[in-house]
Amino acid sequence: MSPDFHDPDRIVGEIFDRLATCRAEMGRASLARVATALRVALGAAILTEAERHAAYLAERTGGPRPSDVRVSVWAQRKDAESLDESIDP
Repeated sequence: MSPDFHDPDRIVGEIFDRLATCRAEMGRASLARVATALRVALGAAILTEAERHAAYLAERTGGPRPSDVRVSVWAQRKDAESLDESIDP
């Protein structure tokens, strides 16, 4: 029987196996560099998948509706207005 290369549990197990082999054969410093690169690659892959999923949902629902929550980019956010201290609580 051929191995199932599309089984997520098997893929995750192989990742941990390779990380363990990396530490055993190349040391902790190498493992730290590999783990950092893996974390960056994982973040990029998750972002790509999230964008794909969002595009699918937008296509399925026909775009944003007036009642949808809108999220702005952090850099585009404005400071909150200060409280008017002249008003008594």
